[in-house]
Amino acid sequence: MPELSSIQFSEIEVVGVLRKLNSRKACGPDNIPNRLLIELADVIAPSLCEIFNMSLNLGVVPLKWKMANITPVFKREDPTLAMNNRPVSLLCTLSKVLEHCVHNHSYQHLEPHIYQMQHGFIRGKSTTTQLLEVYHEILESVASGNEVHAIYLDFSKAFDKVPHHLLL
Repeated sequence: MPELSSIQFSEIEVVGVLRKLNSRKACGPDNIPNRLLIELADVIAPSLCEIFNMSLNLGVVPLKWKMANITPVFKREDPTLAMNNRPVSLLCTLSKVLEHCVHNHSYQHLEPHIYQMQHGFIRGKSTTTQLLEVYHEILESVASGNEVHAIYLDFSKAFDKVPHHLLL
């Protein structure tokens, strides 16, 4: 995997990421609407490209890009109880654009090393594709006369069990 400082973004790459932004998403602390970034993609890409490359070369991101507006989102039952809400962080869009560019470069190097049975957080894969693959494996094993043993675990409220002070 290349060092972050060796990654160089192109203007075309930055324009591509900007154009894929969702214009309906809420602004972060910078109050820059995605619609504006989408419409000005060709104009701002050269400057953003320079900022992104400099950021990786120096190992520093603008302080404002590290800030977020945290909003509680209701999950179920009584909305007045904190445990029935989950925190959602609205980040600065430009930091997300930089992250997306870094992800694109990193993914190219990581993809060959990702276990093929991994389905979570992989493009083109999902819980559905994972279930279909396991179902297929079970059918093949049964058809071959083999026993099949499986354990599926579902950690309810898994995020709630993580010590949140360690995440910050």
